[in-house]
Amino acid sequence: MSRLFPGGVRILAIGVALALSTSCGYVEQQRVTRSFAEMEQVARAIAPDDLIDGPRKVGDAEFQVIYREGDRVYFQLGENGPSVDPYGYVWSPSRVPVDDSNPSIASSFKHVQGHWYRWSDSY
Repeated sequence: MSRLFPGGVRILAIGVALALSTSCGYVEQQRVTRSFAEMEQVARAIAPDDLIDGPRKVGDAEFQVIYREGDRVYFQLGENGPSVDPYGYVWSPSRVPVDDSNPSIASSFKHVQGHWYRWSDSY
C-alpha cells in the first residue's frame, strides 16, 4: 500500500496543477467582468491621444496599457511574447469592432456583454 501512496500524491499534484492552469483564464475573466463599470469610467474619460502605459489597476483587474483608438478603448492585459500578440478587452460603444487595422495584423473580437469585447492581435 505504501508503494502506491507516492504515485497517488503525484497524480493528485498533477490534477491540482492542471485545474489551476485551466482556471486562471476564467478567474482573470471574472475579475475583468466585475470591473466593467470602473473600466467604462476610464474609457469615457480617456482622451484620443492619451496612453496609460505601465501596470494600472482598474476595479479588480490590472492592465498593462490602456489607450483610445478611434471610438474604441483598449484595455491590454498582456502579450504572448515581448511586444508580440497583445490581448485584452475593448470598449466599443458605437459599433461592433471589426478587424479594420493594419493588413499585417489580424485582430479578433469576441462579444462578452454590452459594449465589451475580448480582443487579441496576431502579427
